[in-house]
Amino acid sequence: MAQIEDDGRPSLEPIRSAPEDPPLQALLPGLDRLSRSSFHKGTLSRRRINRAILLFLAVAGVTGALITASVVL
Repeated sequence: MAQIEDDGRPSLEPIRSAPEDPPLQALLPGLDRLSRSSFHKGTLSRRRINRAILLFLAVAGVTGALITASVVL
């Protein structure tokens, strides 16, 4: 589909769509930087990954406890 110019003629320039980001880019912007070496024992990235997993599990646990408590009470 061509764009219409102000004078009513179709534009010769094609319509460009926005560049597509990977599906999880908004939630996990650094996901494309992970590699096999990120998980080697003793590396800073592995410690950060472990902390992020623990934080996620803690938030999930607290959320689950609150939902359970609200249903029981």
